[in-house]
Amino acid sequence: MQVVRKYGFAIAVLLLCAAMGLYLYLSSSKGSSVKLDDIMDAPSFSLSDLDNNQVTLQNTNGKVRVVYFFFANCPDICPPTTYLMTQVQNKLKDKGTFGKDVEFLWVTFDPKRDTTEALRSYSTKFDIDQDGWKFLREDSAEDTEKLMKDFGLALLKDEAANTFSHTDTITFIDRKGVVRKYMTGSIDETQNADKITDVIDALVKE
Repeated sequence: MQVVRKYGFAIAVLLLCAAMGLYLYLSSSKGSSVKLDDIMDAPSFSLSDLDNNQVTLQNTNGKVRVVYFFFANCPDICPPTTYLMTQVQNKLKDKGTFGKDVEFLWVTFDPKRDTTEALRSYSTKFDIDQDGWKFLREDSAEDTEKLMKDFGLALLKDEAANTFSHTDTITFIDRKGVVRKYMTGSIDETQNADKITDVIDALVKE
């Protein structure tokens, strides 16, 4: 019982990661055609972009939204997933849908370190078109963590090392605000820009 009390949160995060991994595996094993589910209504949010404008679920309705929770000091999966999504961005720009029909929303769960200036610096490391890609933050780390969990994603902070373990999951929200699909990011070695673009294209065409 003491073990459960002491490690309950970590166990819950691991179970959530396992459940998400099972969902992603099953969803990727159903053939090459894009399968979209009605998973849940996306949680409401109100976050600040790099120009201190409020970005909400409601004021982005009408566009397909691609959401990724990250932190700028991430030593492993966040930068390569961001790079992967720049390839998707360029494919969508060629189709004329990036910014017009699709927005990428990158949400930090480390707001103490990820100031507006830090996020702006992070964004300049990649070929990012900010006409369709917003970096978002909320002053309260607790509120951001709750939002991430409301999206069904896992987060665990290592206080001693001041770093995080988190699900490397890209969330796809349709024009009406419904979560339609989850996909793994760069941690999945089989992932590529074409697969992700196919999902976004299917949502744009709905």
